[in-house]
Amino acid sequence: MSLARASDDRTKNWKAVTTGIMWGLTAALAWAGYNVGSRLGRMDGLSAMDMSMVRFGIAALVLVPFVLSRRNEHKLGWGRLLVLLALAGPLFGLLINTAFGLAPLSHAVVLTAGATMVSATGLAWIIDHKAPPVFRLLGMAVLIAGLVVIAAGQDGQEPQSSARIWLGDLCFAAAGTLWGIFTYLIGRWKVDPVVGIGHVSILSTLAFLPFFLTLHTGGSATSGAWLSQVFFQGILGGCLGPIAIAKAISHLGAPEASLFPSLVPSGALLLAIPLLGEWPTSSEVLGVAICTLGLLTAFNIMRLFRDMLSR
Repeated sequence: MSLARASDDRTKNWKAVTTGIMWGLTAALAWAGYNVGSRLGRMDGLSAMDMSMVRFGIAALVLVPFVLSRRNEHKLGWGRLLVLLALAGPLFGLLINTAFGLAPLSHAVVLTAGATMVSATGLAWIIDHKAPPVFRLLGMAVLIAGLVVIAAGQDGQEPQSSARIWLGDLCFAAAGTLWGIFTYLIGRWKVDPVVGIGHVSILSTLAFLPFFLTLHTGGSATSGAWLSQVFFQGILGGCLGPIAIAKAISHLGAPEASLFPSLVPSGALLLAIPLLGEWPTSSEVLGVAICTLGLLTAFNIMRLFRDMLSR
């Protein structure tokens, strides 16, 4: 009987891990499309403010019916809700958009994903006393190495903007840290993904709208450009990405789920081929391979396969 119970526990654990990995990969792919779409939007004449408004506004419109239908089942409380808003709302968007105007994209590749991994894992280690396994620490080191290789491949493609780069780097690191804390709290508080992201999107829209109406100047973007950003910003960046990572957290835990944002640069490089006609350099391809190896190492994929085969 005990052997049967142990086998059943292994099966449930394997299913939870594989489901969580699939949600994490979905989040990484969604954010990769969001990043490539953001570049397309800037090329089409949309400002960072325009795209932020689309991201929050469309996500709020899509998710508000789900929030209302579940309002009596999953109550966050205003205290926790405001904390999540402070972490993943307009401040997060402002830091990222400011950083892109000051520092190269190659810096974002390392600093944002690295800060997310370190902050989420560090909080679980310090507060919950969950020391990361050796394989996860090794995988995180390999992931950061892959991000550095990708960044090195992008440095030569971007003009450097002198003394203000350090401020952009601080913004990238701060944004990654905010998202890492958000990731940790979503898991610790066991927040329903749709309800949590929906509330944050709705309140972010209400907070951002007055500034958008006051400062928006019109611009030269076509209606087609705006419609494409409904998909890239609102659906991928505002809805699918955050909800998928929250689902990954519920199956894997915050420290493990925080690894997936490090795959976003790799996904963006691959999606840029069909969407932008841009092919990655040899060093970027190497970085993608290293990041993939890092993720496999962090999840101790060989043990996962052994558990699957022993079912």
